[in-house]
Amino acid sequence: MIDDSTQAVRSVLLPGFGVLRFSGSDALKFLQGQFTNDLRLLADGRTQVGACCTNQGRVIANVRFRQTDEAIYALLPADLLGKLATHLRKFVLRSKVELLQAADLQVGAILTGDAATSSQVAQRAFDQAVMTMSPVPLAGTTEVVTFQYAPDREVVAAPPSAWRSISGLSFSRTDPRAEADWLAADIAAGLPHVFAATSEQFTPQMLNVDLLDGVSFTKGCYTGQEIVARTHHLGRVKRRTMRYRLAPGGDSPAQLASLLLDGARVGDVLMTAVTAAGIELLAVTNLDAAGKPLQLEDGRSAEPLPLPYSL
Repeated sequence: MIDDSTQAVRSVLLPGFGVLRFSGSDALKFLQGQFTNDLRLLADGRTQVGACCTNQGRVIANVRFRQTDEAIYALLPADLLGKLATHLRKFVLRSKVELLQAADLQVGAILTGDAATSSQVAQRAFDQAVMTMSPVPLAGTTEVVTFQYAPDREVVAAPPSAWRSISGLSFSRTDPRAEADWLAADIAAGLPHVFAATSEQFTPQMLNVDLLDGVSFTKGCYTGQEIVARTHHLGRVKRRTMRYRLAPGGDSPAQLASLLLDGARVGDVLMTAVTAAGIELLAVTNLDAAGKPLQLEDGRSAEPLPLPYSL
């Protein structure tokens, strides 16, 4: 626990997330040709959502980008780090870009309930910690990278010694509830994740990536762009990510488990999180089933809940 002058700050580790690091003179140009978002906008310091797609427009991974003076960093679920890195390396060719899994940066969050205060306290604490550290050579950086994850939440990727210096946190004793609570907050905010089990299953529009400012329809070509653009311009988005809740009790449904309406499959579970109120979930669902209670194959009812943005 870190005590700011006005309020307590809680640190939590998120070991289910990891970071890829892109450096070199062609890094921005390279990523611009592989992701749905316009990465030129990172220059103003923002964090940006984007998706990497197959030629068929299916999302391999969706990420959050942040650019520093040294590199561009991508935050995503840890179980997709290897797959995404392997996929992207096929396109490097002669480009002057170095792609590394940032093994020296571990992911967590510093929370106060106020985004501005969290950011200020986090940066001040990490700046002090990094000044006292010896360099960590695994990925060639000891940078502390902050991602403006959501309006009231910020993610930090930093070397383990920096985490220990400011909070005593260690990945050998993580809080098992922290990540579940984080994913529950993502579900409530309508922020979908692609994990290994759901990779290459859905288009960006099915995952609401376009509604989260993660798709540029003006930046030019990228892998999968033709399918994504055609879907947009022809108005053929027939499925969207929607939010549901199961009553408490029972196991969480598996990713890609079916949601039924009158016995017909109309949705696929994308992600879940157990809360005190029940099992929260996001599911990619047919638009004509929007707002209707659905059923799992085991008979449990999935009640629709609102999202903080319009579909």
